[in-house]
Amino acid sequence: MAAQSVEEELQELAALVREAEALGIDPWPPEKPDRPWARWALGSFMIVLMLSAVSKVLFRFVSF
Repeated sequence: MAAQSVEEELQELAALVREAEALGIDPWPPEKPDRPWARWALGSFMIVLMLSAVSKVLFRFVSF
């Protein structure tokens, strides 16, 4: 059933939250801490790719 007003929508949301909490589900879990390892891994991979491309270009000029 679609809500006709904001108040009805909020009541439906409150009922869903109560039901979830009764089942033991936390609707708003705490945020997970940032893990910088993914950023470092991606950055390292990009550096390796760029060095590889640059070395291929430079090797073409040196090898003739």
